[in-house]
Amino acid sequence: MTDPSPRLSVSRRLLLAAGAAAVPAAVLVPTAARAEDPVDPDVTGGATRVVDVPLGDVDLEEIAGTGGVRTIDRPGTMLGVTWTGAAPDRTAVRGLAGDGTWGTWYELHEALDPMTGETIDGTEPAWLGPVTRLQVRATRDGQDVTTELTAHVVTTSAASADGGSARTFAASAAAGTTVPGPNAPAFVTREGWGADESLTRGVSTHDRTQAVVVHHTEGSNSYTAAQSAQIIRGILTYHTQSNGWADVGYNAFVDKYGQIFEGRKGGLLLNVTGAHARGVNSRTFGISLLGSYTSTQAPAAAREAIAQVAAWRLISAFHPTVSEKSGFPVTVSGLRYPVGSTMSLPRLFSHRDVNVTDCPGTALFNQLDAIRSAIQARLDGAWRLHLDAFTAAGGEAALGTVTQVAHDDGDYTVTVLTAGLVLSDGDRDAVAYATTFGSSWRPSWGRPTGKVTSGGGAESQTFEKGTAVRRGGSVSFSTSRFVDVPPTLQFHDEIEELAASGIVTGWPDGTYRPLDAVARDAMVVFVYRALGSPAFTAPSRSPFTDISPSTMYYKEICWARAEGIVKGFDDSTFRPIAPVQRQAVAAFLYRAAGSPSVSGSAGFRDVPATSEFHREIAWMASRGISTGWPDGTFRPLDPTARDAMAAFMVRWLAIVGR
Repeated sequence: MTDPSPRLSVSRRLLLAAGAAAVPAAVLVPTAARAEDPVDPDVTGGATRVVDVPLGDVDLEEIAGTGGVRTIDRPGTMLGVTWTGAAPDRTAVRGLAGDGTWGTWYELHEALDPMTGETIDGTEPAWLGPVTRLQVRATRDGQDVTTELTAHVVTTSAASADGGSARTFAASAAAGTTVPGPNAPAFVTREGWGADESLTRGVSTHDRTQAVVVHHTEGSNSYTAAQSAQIIRGILTYHTQSNGWADVGYNAFVDKYGQIFEGRKGGLLLNVTGAHARGVNSRTFGISLLGSYTSTQAPAAAREAIAQVAAWRLISAFHPTVSEKSGFPVTVSGLRYPVGSTMSLPRLFSHRDVNVTDCPGTALFNQLDAIRSAIQARLDGAWRLHLDAFTAAGGEAALGTVTQVAHDDGDYTVTVLTAGLVLSDGDRDAVAYATTFGSSWRPSWGRPTGKVTSGGGAESQTFEKGTAVRRGGSVSFSTSRFVDVPPTLQFHDEIEELAASGIVTGWPDGTYRPLDAVARDAMVVFVYRALGSPAFTAPSRSPFTDISPSTMYYKEICWARAEGIVKGFDDSTFRPIAPVQRQAVAAFLYRAAGSPSVSGSAGFRDVPATSEFHREIAWMASRGISTGWPDGTFRPLDPTARDAMAAFMVRWLAIVGR
């Protein structure tokens, strides 16, 4: 057995250029091989290989009742094709089993570009099971066009982690599975089915999930429960290496045994854009049932699994009625509806409802009404705690649409919306909050305690454990009350104390601006609040010439004048927005303390006894409210910074017994 561990990532163009050479386009991390015989002794232990065969290099033969076919003389388990020029009308593939009999012909469906929703020059792969040779036929207007095709022969292999048979799967299902959140079924994770993440790239997301789309993968239904993971690994390799996609095209896979597999990365939590239905790849969740269901009905276990996934996805998006119609504008051609119209579709529909295709097969299509009934029964009995909180808070008009489905995060169960957040402590205390910080929220923030406010070029919102601020597209969170007052800042504790008492509130952007100068009107307001916001009726006629009853803080300024705390200037002005000097702060606080007697000098070399506010500054110094600078100055005419004001106020409050 050769070592399959080296990896070679080959682009689609390189693969096409490689001709019929065997190219190991993708190999999984090796695991111990299963006991079953591999279809190719060089591909084992969970490895996957793609070999590209230009069909123009393969002889055309006529087979009675079938027409012209090209026979590829090599083993494989899956096959898809790409082409140059116009697409064939019909393309089909079959394989030769080990007993020498040719299997069923399987139609290949055209694939979609996940970024544009446009069809690409290629098909989805079909699972054939272990076969020793493969045949391909393709026609356009009744004529053979196989010379325009390149066949991509995929060879998969079993891995020891692929699980047991259908009979034993229920007992071993816990291995490699996860339950994303309330109402969700157990999924075999990407790790559980062996996704090679080195093949994948980032995928895009959308702002809501409106509906679920049902597909089938085509190919043989003769697979074991253990082979399902192998099939999905093959689809991942084909989608990423032959189609050049970022990941598998479907959001989830279901097999005929009822196993449910995580599909495109991130889709268990986010609205991940798929590559499954032209025109509706965004805002839908694609589920693909492994196998062909054109004439074979989906087993009960598969139908139940589809219902479980669909019901979870719909209730998580706050859509509790499966028959409810949702609108999808038609913006691309080639759909069953004309460009410019709007498709009105139920919350669960099939691939053929929107695209010109037989998918998900006539037999499965005819079972969709029964599946919708099963979905509705699950919706009616579902965990609805977050849906009820969402509805009570105003629904979509107030909170937007779900971008992250209900999931456990820290001590919370969380649903994130475009304009909101629903939080609960498990099954208790579910509350919906309006917020633009939902996608950035972390459990360490706690619940929102305030509304989103804007100002200074930023948005902010307070939470139980701090303040979130968005500025220039970047979100920061401060566990301090103010984002610009870190614990290391001088006077941090004093600022926090004033904020906790409601004396200062800061700005809407979550800042305190500690080094800014305090305006005279703001200083009055701080003193007013510190003294308990006493009742006061402001006069109809202003005592100052530069303020009026409509001036901000008019009542507080008039109160301070009536109490003798402020006097204004000789020209009868108050100058409310002028920076308050340090000597004026001394005067305000001294008078607000009742103008107590003072003896002795102020003790500052720049505050002589003849200074206008010597007494007030001396009182500040004698009570420890102000200590001045190390150089022995008080700097009476300097503006008062907001951090120094906080220190003055806290010390003053201690003196006056507040």
